[in-house]
Amino acid sequence: MTMKKNLLFLIVLLTVNTTFADSYSKEEKTTNFIVTPSVAYRYDVFKWSVPDNEFLNKKISELTWKNYVIQPGIKIELEPQSNEVTFLVQGKYGYILKNSSESWDFDWHNHKQKSGNIKSEVKSKTKSSVKGNILDLSGAVGYSFDLPKNNLLTFYVGYDYSDYKNKNYGARQLAYNQNKIEIPFNQLFQKYNFKTKAPWVGLSVNIPLNDKFLVKPTIKYYSFKYIGKGYWVLRDDLKQNPSFKHTAKGTGLGVDVDFLYKYSDSLDFNINLETKNFKMRKGHAQDFLTTDPEFNEPEKIITRKLFNLKLISSSISGGIIYKF
Repeated sequence: MTMKKNLLFLIVLLTVNTTFADSYSKEEKTTNFIVTPSVAYRYDVFKWSVPDNEFLNKKISELTWKNYVIQPGIKIELEPQSNEVTFLVQGKYGYILKNSSESWDFDWHNHKQKSGNIKSEVKSKTKSSVKGNILDLSGAVGYSFDLPKNNLLTFYVGYDYSDYKNKNYGARQLAYNQNKIEIPFNQLFQKYNFKTKAPWVGLSVNIPLNDKFLVKPTIKYYSFKYIGKGYWVLRDDLKQNPSFKHTAKGTGLGVDVDFLYKYSDSLDFNINLETKNFKMRKGHAQDFLTTDPEFNEPEKIITRKLFNLKLISSSISGGIIYKF
């Protein structure tokens, strides 16, 4: 009798455990909340130029930064499901690597030749070392649709915010075949900070290659607003709150591709390749000059159009996708 009771108890226990396991498995399959920590290696090329006051089709100054960046980040999202709304939020904080970046300053000297033609020649050209940091924040909502062969198409509407801080140290003079240090490389030379606010629309496609691998290309179209402030700390003729200010509006295009490997029901590995290109359509520059007692000149502001402004950013990142 005791053996029969024990056998009955085991059968009931196994039944309960099986039912619970099935229920847990179904629950696990229906969850779609995702957290993805990642680390990226990023390369940015940032450039702006201003025209000469007299010859507006000529550049009087052009600066280019080429920055290598290490950027950890985290993304939280709902896994896209057919005919359902999804969302994502993402934060990244990048560190510009010191001594791996260059800052070039081209100062174009314009003068008229005897023939009457205008000639431009390099008046000064410098090289600097850069360090700094970048904060990137992004959010979006989307809606997904089924495509043939188990593919999934998701439309997104999003908003990106970026806060970029550059610090230049030292100056090496390179014009006229020179190669001499004008300012020691342990001395702060310039600061240039800018912010971008960029609403965007985009679409993404989930393309499963097999049970383990999935490719997810995404394309985005941006409309951005830009505010940049420069602090030329060694220039006595310029104020330092700030020395000058740039404002611009433009458009951009971004493309990224995710390569996912399914390790388990709750864990994937991800490699992401991303690039984006922002280019100004119109912009203005303001220079803030201090008083000049020698020539009895008061403080003044010089306003002119920006000649050009653009940002190209490319990165590769690796991350772990955790679903729960």
